[in-house]
Amino acid sequence: MNNTKEYEYVMELSEIREFCRVAFVEQLKCNKRTWLRILLIMALMPFLVPHAAGFLLILMIGWMIAIGVSYYRSTVKLLKGQLWTVYPIQDGRLRVARSDYSEIPCKDICFIRRTKRLLMLGYMQGPRRPAWFVMPLRIFGDEQELAAFLALIRNPQAEGETAFAEPSEYMRFSYLLDGERWVRFQKGAADLLNGGSLGRPARMYGAIILGCVMTAAMFISMYLIVGALSWPLVCYCLALILWMCLRLFFRDPEKRIRKQMKAPEIANHACGVRQVSLGEEGITVNLPMDRKDFYAWTSLEWLLETEEAFYVFHKDKKHFIMIAKECFASWEQVDLFHRICADKGVKKVMPKRGRYVPGWLTWVIFGVIMLVCAGVLMMKIYLDNRDVVQNGYVHVPLEEQVEVLVSLGLDVPEETVESVRSFMVEYEMYDLVEDSPYTWLLMSMGTPDYDEDWNVTGYSEEVFWFDFEGVDISTDYIDVLNGMLALAQESPLDSVSDIREDTEDVDWERGRGTVTVSLTWKGRAYQYDMKVYNDWIDGEVLAIFNSLLEQEASQERFYVTGDNGQGVIVFFCTEEWAAEFSEKTGLLLE
Repeated sequence: MNNTKEYEYVMELSEIREFCRVAFVEQLKCNKRTWLRILLIMALMPFLVPHAAGFLLILMIGWMIAIGVSYYRSTVKLLKGQLWTVYPIQDGRLRVARSDYSEIPCKDICFIRRTKRLLMLGYMQGPRRPAWFVMPLRIFGDEQELAAFLALIRNPQAEGETAFAEPSEYMRFSYLLDGERWVRFQKGAADLLNGGSLGRPARMYGAIILGCVMTAAMFISMYLIVGALSWPLVCYCLALILWMCLRLFFRDPEKRIRKQMKAPEIANHACGVRQVSLGEEGITVNLPMDRKDFYAWTSLEWLLETEEAFYVFHKDKKHFIMIAKECFASWEQVDLFHRICADKGVKKVMPKRGRYVPGWLTWVIFGVIMLVCAGVLMMKIYLDNRDVVQNGYVHVPLEEQVEVLVSLGLDVPEETVESVRSFMVEYEMYDLVEDSPYTWLLMSMGTPDYDEDWNVTGYSEEVFWFDFEGVDISTDYIDVLNGMLALAQESPLDSVSDIREDTEDVDWERGRGTVTVSLTWKGRAYQYDMKVYNDWIDGEVLAIFNSLLEQEASQERFYVTGDNGQGVIVFFCTEEWAAEFSEKTGLLLE
């Protein structure tokens, strides 16, 4: 069977789109493990980070869509409007050309895919990296012609002389590459690209894009999970992102290149004799395993030199031709090579070597980040403990606590004192009452009165206490504000009325959203948005009345102190009384 027909075609946009879809699916099939890991991560997200799972899932899907769009745009740029030629199959070899061409043995074609409009012939370019020759089905006259063409692909025959005419040669070189030399030559090319010899290196753009995406994801996820930005945590995450970018983009590529050499697809086609021929039309490279690439002079742009080789780079900065220096017999031959390249428009560029962060240094940086994190955590523990001591974590007998509070003008009911004393003795909770003085007594004094159905029936007029973990978020803000108003009788707040809650914007299932608190003061309506954290009360509620009092000449404000737990003790007092209270009790009023 012999096929002497030459096919020429320009791909239509609909055919390019179909090729992108099929090629993307085939790429997924070749990287099943990677995609299974991604799917596993996506499945675990609702359990690991439930509040941010939706956002992270959207981000990952968006990232994959962005990869697909980028792949589509680059493919359209490569194929659209380009005249492609598929030459007759001779000597069991397939040759596909644009201005450049590739020629491979038909036996290396391991994927044959037929779609609605296309015939796709694929071969392995690297580990899990299929490359494709794509041909529209419309170029074949009928099914018999297509079947004959596929028969030659599946059963190549080596008959007669090759029909591929070689261009007239200026120079020809031949050299041997083993695995070690291939690694060094590939690293030499990577050094030139990463050093910026051909302009700003791609790794800079990669680091910037990944860093920006991860930083945005970190900020949004932290806000969704915690509800606020913790600057120590932000700095820690930014440091980890910087470290990750260093590891991914600024390490020496030699280890990665050596790993590639272990793949059979690379080793078989990289090691062996290479022939490089400089001709009138371009440079032909004969590779091991009977593969051949041709680069037209019009597609080549730069000539660079390293200690071991010359590199001629394609305009896309991805493909390049390597010529070992040992091929040159004299300096005159080197000069001739340079002149030929210059005459063909290939510019000689001074090489810039890439600079890398040593692998050991990245782990040192990681260790420093962990140590700093541990140091900040230890400092926080120390400061918290110091604040605990400063806030009154000293032993003060219950009777002395009562005397101090009475000296501040507070009325301490005898029944409250007896109730606290009974609790302390019965449950042996001396540490809660006397080793953490004043807070337990003040909590008992400031707790509202409740009926059997847990409805508030009354508030203290001297001190108010509430727990930030609410009882019913749809009424808790009303109860808190009424408790604060009970302290502020005969003040400008007496005209506050009509306190309401609007829970329409609350997502009860996720425990997120907004509670709108509204009130009327001096005939004017006010609204405040409180964030929802499941059943927790937003601490911003404590600032509502102070914002109103700032409009008046009142010297009194609401001051608060913690209860050594998850609640707060509230007073309505002057700045002078707050300072005296803090001095006598050791509890800081803010």
